[in-house]
Amino acid sequence: MLKVKEIMTKDVAVMTMANTVKEARDMMAEGNFRHVPIVDEAKIPLGIVSQRDVLRAQASDLTGSSDAELIDVSVGKIMASQPYSVHPEDSLRGAGILMQNKKLGCLLVVENEALIGIITDSDFVGVAINLIEGQDAEEELGSIDDDY
Repeated sequence: MLKVKEIMTKDVAVMTMANTVKEARDMMAEGNFRHVPIVDEAKIPLGIVSQRDVLRAQASDLTGSSDAELIDVSVGKIMASQPYSVHPEDSLRGAGILMQNKKLGCLLVVENEALIGIITDSDFVGVAINLIEGQDAEEELGSIDDDY
């Protein structure tokens, strides 16, 4: 059984409630990721901000204003509270089913109440690619054996 810990990202970029929406947007752009967990000093998750949340915050201000208005808006105002989480020892299949059923882009990985990682839909695409490549290699090897 594959476990969450086998594919989770361990070095997770996080923010606190003191950070702004603009900082979240900039962090996501620089790091090329779509989710930022919001944590307290003990790394206990308080929420999560997605790229979609940031875009929605920008779109809600259709007055044509600049980044200046996003500077002072706390990520706490746009974050999803009580994000879904899993334990690192949970099955990868179970995590995938949860993500699919709830239409989630990510799950926080929490141990002893503290954030230790994140697992995203992109991680599952990576697993699928590896499985497909393995199956393709087996089929190719089988066809070589058939030639002899």
